[in-house]
Amino acid sequence: MRKDRRESTLEREMKNPAFRAAFEKESAALEVSEFLAKQMAEQEISVRALAKRAAVSATVVQGIKSGKRKNIEYTTLKALTLALGYQIMFKRTTAAKV
Repeated sequence: MRKDRRESTLEREMKNPAFRAAFEKESAALEVSEFLAKQMAEQEISVRALAKRAAVSATVVQGIKSGKRKNIEYTTLKALTLALGYQIMFKRTTAAKV
């Protein structure tokens, strides 16, 4: 018994390098947004309190939390994660091809 598996629209679109790059950028911003919102809720910390603790603007925190701010500076991300009791770690997963 043979089952034909058709490609999903996403699978087809991901073959397009421009689409893939845009998708991955949006996906990364969403991951940060979800992490921030979840940690703020669990720790019961407000946008203003986190902004003060991380020494960044409340507008920046709100923009990241809402997913509207996509280009997040590393220093800002680091300050926010440290203020929430986390740290950023880099882990090599595969050999990079140049």
